Amino acid sequence: MNFQGNFKRVGSFDTSELKRLVLGLTQEHWLADDTRQKRYEVHKDTQFIGLAYDEDFRHTHPTRRPALDLFGPAIQSLLAQIAEFYETHPETFAKFQKPVRGYFIRISLAKLVAGGKISIHQDKNFSLTHSHRVHLPIVTNPDCWFYVGKERMNMKEGEIWEINNRRMHYVANHGDEDRVHLILDWVFPWEPCCCADKVHPGEPCTPKACADSVVLRIPCDCHPEEADVPLPV
Repeated sequence: MNFQGNFKRVGSFDTSELKRLVLGLTQEHWLADDTRQKRYEVHKDTQFIGLAYDEDFRHTHPTRRPALDLFGPAIQSLLAQIAEFYETHPETFAKFQKPVRGYFIRISLAKLVAGGKISIHQDKNFSLTHSHRVHLPIVTNPDCWFYVGKERMNMKEGEIWEINNRRMHYVANHGDEDRVHLILDWVFPWEPCCCADKVHPGEPCTPKACADSVVLRIPCDCHPEEADVPLPV
């Protein structure tokens, strides 16, 4: 989602059990599904394991993947913590004027190999731009940098961050070890989007209603100006 800023601190989490599970994964686990890195050039240096994930990037009814059986017990309290953060945040009540519940549409493990990078890009499909994209570093190093807009951050293990994925962003792992993040996409049903007043006033945000603004066929401040690019690595 677009918000004022590049990074939003959500909280922290004890990742010791998650790290134990991640370090127990084999290369066979990481390479079992290579669709993402083959389909998207920016992710060629990554490896991916979906826990709840759909290749069509649907916005409802996520598909549980086998890896969720392994990692589910270790992330149960994390999911509750993130849900509570968004559902009880003052900004949430200000936006909806009532209590509202959300859900996770995607949960995945993403590895960025040592020396690799995720090239500059913006997330533009409907579900990615209408989700709160949350990162939890599980394995990282001091030389791994996450850039959003003109700001960079070395996210520490156990820190929970939302990134403004509508802004230009990329990641560079200059370290000698692979970086592994848990990535979670949180959705509020019928959350107002920035193109609603301009393009479809009075109508909720849906893939159909927002199609032209999502792919930038019409001007929309959902995606900041191209001048808002990251610093060079």
